[in-house]
Amino acid sequence: MQFSFKNYDTEKFYDEMFTPDGKVRPGYEAFKQRVEQLNNTELANRQHTAERALMSMGITFNVYSEGEGTERIMPLDIIPRVVTGDEWNRMEKGLIQRITALNLFIDDIYNDQKILKDGVVPRDLIETSKCYLEACKGLKPPKGIW
Repeated sequence: MQFSFKNYDTEKFYDEMFTPDGKVRPGYEAFKQRVEQLNNTELANRQHTAERALMSMGITFNVYSEGEGTERIMPLDIIPRVVTGDEWNRMEKGLIQRITALNLFIDDIYNDQKILKDGVVPRDLIETSKCYLEACKGLKPPKGIW
């Protein structure tokens, strides 16, 4: 049986590929057409192949709360999220901003410590953290990238 999105209902949840009224979102049209060329068996086989690959590579986790500690593969949907150029540009700017802020924060912690001296972050919170490395005090990594 040929795979189809014809009766796919997106009104009760957010869907990356379709709007709530069933229209294809930007960047997904070519992918949608390609998926619709597959039959249900082929699509299921591809999902199963991906899951077997994850298991063989050891990309798994255990759920100990269920008593058995059964090994499970990390969930993976073979339907990718398509990121348009505009969306990527926006994410890239945000990531650059956050990485810059994080590097400045870490540099201040191990050097001038203005954020600690000004009481913005409690000194004890930083210095008792298992991730704080006293040996890094005064360190200046190349280009300020921690």
